[in-house]
Amino acid sequence: MLNERTIRTQIHDPDLDRRVKSAGAGKTVYALVTPQTAAAKSFILGNSGAGLDAARRHYLEQFRDAWTGKQFASHEAFIERWTAWAAPLVAIDAAGFRWRYPTAGGSEALFHVIAAYGNRARLERFAPEVHVFAGEYEGYNAYAEACGIPVVEHARADWHAVGRSIPATALFCLSQPSAIDGNVWPQANAFLALLAAGSDQPRVLLDVTYVGAIADQPVARIAAESRAVHALVFSLSKPFGVYYDRIGGILCRNAMPSLFGNQWFKNLTSLQLGMALLERHDVFDLPRRYKGIQRQAAAQIGRRLGLTLSPSDVSVLAQADPKATPDGELAAFLRRPAGDPDASLRLCLTPTMAELIGTAGPIAIPGGGR
Repeated sequence: MLNERTIRTQIHDPDLDRRVKSAGAGKTVYALVTPQTAAAKSFILGNSGAGLDAARRHYLEQFRDAWTGKQFASHEAFIERWTAWAAPLVAIDAAGFRWRYPTAGGSEALFHVIAAYGNRARLERFAPEVHVFAGEYEGYNAYAEACGIPVVEHARADWHAVGRSIPATALFCLSQPSAIDGNVWPQANAFLALLAAGSDQPRVLLDVTYVGAIADQPVARIAAESRAVHALVFSLSKPFGVYYDRIGGILCRNAMPSLFGNQWFKNLTSLQLGMALLERHDVFDLPRRYKGIQRQAAAQIGRRLGLTLSPSDVSVLAQADPKATPDGELAAFLRRPAGDPDASLRLCLTPTMAELIGTAGPIAIPGGGR
């Protein structure tokens, strides 16, 4: 039996980390840059030099004449386009989320929501708590701790009891599709309904940054219109591999004063690239296109590590049954959440998928629309 100290050591073990990386995988989730992303970048930048084409002229023109306020429309159009693009997967009540801001990926939005929650707790004099399911995205804990807010973790299997017991003033951070295992969590909508029934106060930070990275339509759309949802955060980093372009946004039920300046202080290049990607590819296109590559990568990495990997819903992830894994140290390193002997092992396939895409030869790239 592994003790807690051994578990803490193994989840940060550099030797196991090198072993996983040498097999062409990663414990950390990395964005997959595809030829389609490169094509969209070429499209918005256009040809340079003496023969400036229309795309390049349009790209340069957007930065000029800021006093006219014409740039304001760029983030509004982008967020409107994202809501339409995500509609097959996410049910959004547009009237309920009147406040919308562009952000540098999802991380900026997540931090601002958690920081604003901490500020509200100080003003209203209640004890703030950020609640998460064990094994969730680590950023929730990191941002909460940076803001001096305690974090309470729960086993996701206990979701029904959790939904009935958390304080009405708490903030619950939830990802769907889930960062825990890379799958659509079937009980997410029921959990949101439980929280909505328990309080009139919206108290969920709903993170949908994996929307656009799953190939199949789930049984039900993500119930972002639930009264329990306080803010909805999205990003194009995982769906399109544009991690370093920082393209994201947030939809809020109430104004977010700390993000008010983002209406002007925004990256026009990133927003234009985001628009091009959303217009060229529907919400299922790239994960369906690379589903075979995902399966192939999972099989290769599984052989190298002695694991039986099955593809997750999220196109760059795979999972394994810990009970079928003979290597206990490797299982402890990859288990999510750590320390739960029944939790599945989660691996990122991006390094091997990128290699397979690079050796697959030319890939057809659409020119204009979807």
